[in-house]
Amino acid sequence: MRIELTLHDLIRVGLAAAADPMAELAASLQVLQRRDGGRNAASSAFNRWRHRVWQGLPDSAAVLMWLCRPDAPLPEFLLPAAGRYDLESGLTAVLKTDPTALKIGLRTAPADHELPGWATALADGDTAGLPRLVQAMQDYHELALAPSWDFVGAQVDADLGMRTQVLLHGGVDALLTGLRPMVRWAPPVLETDDRTAGGPVSEGTGLLLVPTYFSVCPALVTPAPGGIPRLLYPCVRQASYGSGPDRAARPVRGNALADLLGPTRAAALTVLAVGCSTSELAARLGVTPSAVSKHATVLRRAGLIITHRERNTVLHSLTPLGSALLDS
Repeated sequence: MRIELTLHDLIRVGLAAAADPMAELAASLQVLQRRDGGRNAASSAFNRWRHRVWQGLPDSAAVLMWLCRPDAPLPEFLLPAAGRYDLESGLTAVLKTDPTALKIGLRTAPADHELPGWATALADGDTAGLPRLVQAMQDYHELALAPSWDFVGAQVDADLGMRTQVLLHGGVDALLTGLRPMVRWAPPVLETDDRTAGGPVSEGTGLLLVPTYFSVCPALVTPAPGGIPRLLYPCVRQASYGSGPDRAARPVRGNALADLLGPTRAAALTVLAVGCSTSELAARLGVTPSAVSKHATVLRRAGLIITHRERNTVLHSLTPLGSALLDS
C-alpha cells in the first residue's frame, strides 16, 4: 500500500484514543487463521491463544473467518468510523450497514458454498442477515477477546503513550518514522508491507493511526467519502510477566535474555517496551547517559530498537523484532 500525504493530511494525522474493539476483533480473526506461527515471530506469539480459541469456536465463526481472511483487505463495514471505542457501539453501527456498503465491503469476497445462505447474500447487499452476523461477532468476542481485554487494552495504551511522547517531542515526521520497519515514511509517501495494491486518493482528511494488539502487519481501512482513513498497525507489545493474552502472571524465566544480550542491554530492552528518552533510560537503569548511548547503538544495529532525534531529545522504542524477542 502506498499513501501520498498532502500538507492538509499531515496536519490532521492523529492517534486513536484507546483500543478499538472492532479492529481487534477483525485482526484477531486474521491471526487465528494464519499458518505461519512457526516461521513468523509476531504470529507465533499468539499460538497459545489460538489453541484456546479453536477449542471453543462456535459454528457461526466460519462466516467471520470468511469475512476476515489472512492477507486480505478487511471489509470496511466491519470497522465502523473512528470514535467508537466500545463493542456495543461498533456492533450497532454494523447492524445499520446499508446495502451499498455491504456490496463494496464484500466486492472481493470469494464464493463459499458451505456458508449459510444469509451469509453469502450479504455480498449482494442483502441486509437481512446482519442481525445474525452481529450475534456471531458478539459470540466470538466473548470467547476470543473478552477474557483478555484488560491485557489487550493495557498493551495498546502503552503503545499510545509512547507514540504520544514521540509526537510531542518530534512532531508528525517522527511519529510516522517510528512506524518502521513495516511502515516506511519517505515524505510525502507512506508505504506499508500489506499486499493491497494501490492506495486511497488524498482528500486532505488526514490519517488516524490505530495501534492493534492482534495485528501482525499493517492494514489500511478506507473510509466513506469525507471520512478519515485509518492505518491499523501492530502495537509495540510491552514486556510483562506473561507473554501473551492467555499467559497467566508468573516470574520471568531465568536469565536467558541477559545471557544473550548482557544484563544491562536486556534491562534496557525491557524498559524500552514502552519507549523513553536516553536520560529517562539512564535513570531507570542507574547508568550514565553516555553508557546508555553505547548500549542503544548495539541494540539499534541488531535491529531491536529504533531511535528518533529531535533537537536535544533522543527517543528510543522497540522494533517488532525487539518486541518479538521479549515475547519469546
